[in-house]
Amino acid sequence: MFAGRKKMSDEKFQDYFRKFESKYSKLDLIDKDWYEKELNISAFCSKAKTKDAKGNFSEEWFRARMTWSMVNSGTYNKEYICVEFSQPKGNTKTPLRADIVVFKEKEWLKTYEKAKQNKDFREMNKMMLVVFEAKKKQGDNVQSVIENQLHSMMEKNTSKDRIFGIYFDDKEEVIILKKLGNSDLRRFYEDRELQEEGLHDINIQNRDLLINLPCQKDFIENNESISNLAKLKFDSLDVIDESTFTDLMHVLKRENDKIKPKSPVRSLIVEFLTLKVFDEKRSIKNKSNLQFYILPSEKRVDGLAEKSFKERINQLYKDAKREYGNVLSKPSFNYSKDFKSSDSNDEKFLIALIEAFQQRAILKAKSESFNQIIFNNFGDEKQKADKGQFFTPIPVVQNIIKLLNPIPGEELCDPCCGIADFPAMAFRHSYRKEKDFPDNASHFYGFDIEGSNLKLAELNLVLNGDGGATLEQMDSLSQKLLENGKIMKAGYFTTKNFNPETWENLSDNNIEIKKYKVIATNPPFGKGRDLKTGAKGKWDLPKETIELYQTYKEKPDKKKDGKPGNLPKSMDMGVLFLENSYKLLEEGGRMGIVLSNSIASIKEWKNIRRWIINRMRIVALFDLPGNTFGETGVATTVIIAYKPKPNEIKKILKSDYEVFTKEVKNIGYEVKTKNRVVQFSPTFIIDQNTFEKTSNRNEDFTSLREDFKEFLKRQEEEIKNAFHLNKIN
Repeated sequence: MFAGRKKMSDEKFQDYFRKFESKYSKLDLIDKDWYEKELNISAFCSKAKTKDAKGNFSEEWFRARMTWSMVNSGTYNKEYICVEFSQPKGNTKTPLRADIVVFKEKEWLKTYEKAKQNKDFREMNKMMLVVFEAKKKQGDNVQSVIENQLHSMMEKNTSKDRIFGIYFDDKEEVIILKKLGNSDLRRFYEDRELQEEGLHDINIQNRDLLINLPCQKDFIENNESISNLAKLKFDSLDVIDESTFTDLMHVLKRENDKIKPKSPVRSLIVEFLTLKVFDEKRSIKNKSNLQFYILPSEKRVDGLAEKSFKERINQLYKDAKREYGNVLSKPSFNYSKDFKSSDSNDEKFLIALIEAFQQRAILKAKSESFNQIIFNNFGDEKQKADKGQFFTPIPVVQNIIKLLNPIPGEELCDPCCGIADFPAMAFRHSYRKEKDFPDNASHFYGFDIEGSNLKLAELNLVLNGDGGATLEQMDSLSQKLLENGKIMKAGYFTTKNFNPETWENLSDNNIEIKKYKVIATNPPFGKGRDLKTGAKGKWDLPKETIELYQTYKEKPDKKKDGKPGNLPKSMDMGVLFLENSYKLLEEGGRMGIVLSNSIASIKEWKNIRRWIINRMRIVALFDLPGNTFGETGVATTVIIAYKPKPNEIKKILKSDYEVFTKEVKNIGYEVKTKNRVVQFSPTFIIDQNTFEKTSNRNEDFTSLREDFKEFLKRQEEEIKNAFHLNKIN
C-alpha cells in the first residue's frame, strides 16, 4: 500500500485519453491487427465496431483508449500486455476473459502457448500482475462486473504475490483493486473503502482518479514491499479479513495435526498473536521495521530456527510482556538464556504461525470475530459442551451494546465474560468516534470461572484496541470484586456476612462490593447446566451463598394453604445471574442480558419475572431465533432494563408503561464448517429479479436499532438520559 497518491507520468493520464480521442475519433473497426499495427502488442480480440447503432462509442473503443494510453504514456511496457486474454473456466465451454492483462514477464506468450497445448494454466496464472476489465458505460451492474468477471480472473492467481485489478468504463475515474491469496478483494488505496460495523465494502461509488493510477513499476514495487521480510513495515502488510483468518486457521489445524505441539495449541495461538499485535502497534508508533517474521535462511532443515530468529523473538517476548502481562507473564513457550526452546514442537508451531501471518496486518482488520474463530476451532469440545460455552455471535453482541449505548468513562462489566466480547465491543462502541483508541481503558471488567478463557479474552481486547481492561478468574456467583480492587476470598460471600436483599456487608463497612454503570452478559442457562441446590444432598455452591439470592426463594409457588412451597432442588444459572446483574448495577444503571426464552415466558418462572419487574424498568425485550448460537439451537430472549434511582422508583416502575418488543427473524449469518474450520458465515439478501446475492446483509438488527431509537424518544426523561438518546448515531 502507498501512503499517498502518486502522479504516474509527466503528462496527466487523461491527456493521453484526449490524444487518442482526437486521433481515432473516426475509427470504425478494431481488431487484433489494429493492436499489432498501432501498438505492437498481442491481442486475441475479434473485429468489432467502435460505435453502436446510436453512435455511442463501444466497449472495445474504451478498451483501445485505455491500452493506447498505457503504452504511449510510458507507464506500461507493451511487451508485457495482452488484450482479451482468455483461459478455460472450470468445466464450462465458455472461457474466462479479461479485457487487458499485464504480465510479470515479457516472454509470457511462450508460456501461454504451452499452457493451451497442455491445458494447464497454473504457471500462466502466476504470471499475471494486473487485470483490467472494461465496460461500455457506467451502470448499476458495476458491482456484478467486478465480482463475476474481474474478481473471477484475479482469483486465478496462485502466486505468493498480490494481483491487481482495474475496472473502467466511459468515465475517467477507475476502481483500483488488489488481492493477496485467498483474502477478499480490497481497494488498492484502502482509505477508499467503506468500513461500517465491521463489514467490508469496496465502495464502488468512491472511484480513483486517473492521476492516481499506478504504473507497471509501482505495482511491481508494491509486491516487493511484502517480499523483503527483514524490511517489512506495517503499511506494507495486507489486511487479514475474516475469510483469510478462517483459511489461516485451517493452515494451523493442519500444522497442529502434523507437529503435535506439547502446549495447548489455543494457548500458543493466543500467545503468538499477542506478539504479532504488539509488533504491529510498535511499528505504527515508531515507523520501525517489523520483527515478527522468519527468513528462509533462518529455518533449519529439521524445521527448527537459527539463533538470529530466536534472539529476535526472545526480545519481542520481553518487550511485549511489559504491555500484555496477562497473556505473557507466564508464557507457554519460551527460550532459555542459551536460546534453547521450552519445546521443539512448540517452536515448530511458532514458525508455522509466523509464516502464515507475517505478511498480513491484524490491526488493519475490521472483523471482530477472530477470537470466536480461535475458540470454536481450538477450544476443548467437551469443555464447550459441558460448560455451555457457546459464545454470543458478534452481530448479537454489537447490537446489544448499541442498544445499551455505553459512553466513555462508564464502567461496564460482564460477570461471566468468556472471551470478553461484550467488553471488547463496548470499548469499540464507546470510542468509535475517536481517531485513536486510548492505550488503556481500565473501566471495562470481565470475570470468568475458566482461566483458559482469560488469555483469549485478553487477546480479544488487544485486537479491539484495549489492553487495559480488568479481567479476573473467579466464580462471580460466589465471589465478587471489591471496591478496593481485590477479589473477595472464597467462602466469604454468605448470609453470615451479607444482607440478602442489598448485599451490604453486615460486619465490616470497609468490604464493599463494586458496582457498575452497565452490565452486558450472556450467562450459562438451561436445565442441563442447573446448579444443584440440595438435589440428592448436593450443593454446587454453599447453601449460605445460595440463600443470598432472593430468586432462589422466590421461584416456588405458594401451596394451597398459603404457605411457601418447597425450595427448588436446582436453579437455572441464568436466573441467578439475572439477580447478580441487578445487584451489581449502580442505581441509574442499565443492563442487557441474554436468557432462555422459557425464563421470559413460561409459567415456571412467573415469580422470577414478577421479582425483576418490581425492581427494574423493563425497557426492551426481543427474541432471537433458535439458530442464533449454532451449536445449541435454543431460543433466547434479550432483556434490556434500567435500575431506577430511589427517587425515581414511583415514576419509573409505575404499573403501566410501554416496553419495546421485537422478534428477530434474520440474524445475518449462519454457522458453517469450511475446511474443518467452524465459522459464522454472513448471509446476504437475494435480488428477486436476478436471484443474485446483494451486498446487503440479511439481518433485522439495523431496523431494530432504528425502531428502538424512535421508542426512546417518547419515554420519560430519565430513560432518555440513561440511554444517552442524544448520543445515539
